[in-house]
Amino acid sequence: MRFPHVRPASAAAPSSTAPDTTPSSIPPDPRLAQLDAARWIAALAVVLLHCAAVPVSSTEPYGTAGWVSANLYDSAVRWCVPVFVMISGALLLAPARPEGIPRFYLRRSARILLPLVFWTVFYLAWTVTLEHLDGTPHEPMAWLRRLTEGRPYYHLWYLYMIVGLYLFAPFVRELYGKLSVRRRLACVMVTLAIAIVDALYRHLTGQGYGFFLAWFVPYLGYFVAGRMIYEGSLSLPRPGWVLAASIAITALGVYALSTSQRLNFYFYDYFSITVPFMSLAVFQLILATPALPRLVLLAPLTFGIYLIHPVFIDLAQRSPLYDNGIAPAWAIPFAAVVIFGLSAGSIWLMQRLPLMRRFV
Repeated sequence: MRFPHVRPASAAAPSSTAPDTTPSSIPPDPRLAQLDAARWIAALAVVLLHCAAVPVSSTEPYGTAGWVSANLYDSAVRWCVPVFVMISGALLLAPARPEGIPRFYLRRSARILLPLVFWTVFYLAWTVTLEHLDGTPHEPMAWLRRLTEGRPYYHLWYLYMIVGLYLFAPFVRELYGKLSVRRRLACVMVTLAIAIVDALYRHLTGQGYGFFLAWFVPYLGYFVAGRMIYEGSLSLPRPGWVLAASIAITALGVYALSTSQRLNFYFYDYFSITVPFMSLAVFQLILATPALPRLVLLAPLTFGIYLIHPVFIDLAQRSPLYDNGIAPAWAIPFAAVVIFGLSAGSIWLMQRLPLMRRFV
C-alpha cells in the first residue's frame, strides 16, 4: 500500500524527536504541561492519520461511506506533524537557554542519529519481511532508492527532515532573539507563504521534494511560529472556527479533486492552503486549554510511538479489520486507539531494556 499523501511537506512525525524537557535545560514554566499534552495528542493524531490512509489511498472505495469517513478523519488531523515541529520550536528557541552550539549538537545527535540509523535498518528489513509474507518480488535496488530519498519507510522522512532542522536550530535561535516581534511574525508569514506556493507548484508540475537535508526549510515557518504562539506573541482570531473551516475545506477539496480513477491529495499537503491555518489553530488551542490532561507517563513514549506504530498498522492491514482496503467508519478510530495502545506498551517495554532505550 502506498501512502501518496504521507510524504515530506505533505508526515507522520512524531513528538518532535522528543526535545529535552529536563529542569536543567528548560526553565520551569507551567506551559510545559501543555506541551506534554500536545505531544500525546499529536502522536494519537499521527496514528489516526495513518490508519485512515489505508482506505483513503485506494481508488476502489472512492465515494463510498467508508472512504468519505476516512477522508474526514485524515483531513481532521493533518496538523499532527506541524504541531510536532512547533513543539520543537517552542522549546529550542527559548532565548535564555544556556547552551553552546557544540553541546547542542552533541546532545541532539545522540537523540536523533541513533534512532535514525536503527529504525532505518529495522524498516528496510521489515519491508523485506512483508514482501515475503505477501509473496511480492523483492527489488534490492529499492532499498538504496528509498535510503537515498530519505524515506526508507513512509513515516521515517520526519527523522531525515529533522536532522536539517536541528542543524540550523542554534542559528535560528540566535536570530530569533535579535528580531522584534513584528519581524518574527513577518518571517513566519513569508516562510509559510513561500512553502504554500511551493506545495502548489509541486502538485501542479509533479516535481519531487529534492534532497532530504533541505526538507526542513519550509518547516522553519512552523518552527518559529511554535515559539511565538508559546510566548503569546502570535495568535489567530477565533482559532476554533479557523480549525473547523480548514478541516471542512480540506476534506471537501480532496473529495472534489479526486475521481474513482485518480486521487488528488493536494489538500493533505502540510503546506496546502488549509493545513497551515489548522496547524496554528490547533497548537494555539492546546496551549490555551489547561484542562487537557498532561499524561506525564505517556509523553516520553510519543517519539517511540511514532517510530513503531506502522508495524501494527501493517499487521492490522492484513487482518479482517480492513477488507481490501475498505474500512467502516468505526473501524478507523478503533484501530487507531488499539494501535496507539500497543505502540505505547511496546515502547514502554523497550525503554526498560538497556540496549534498546537509546533508540526510542
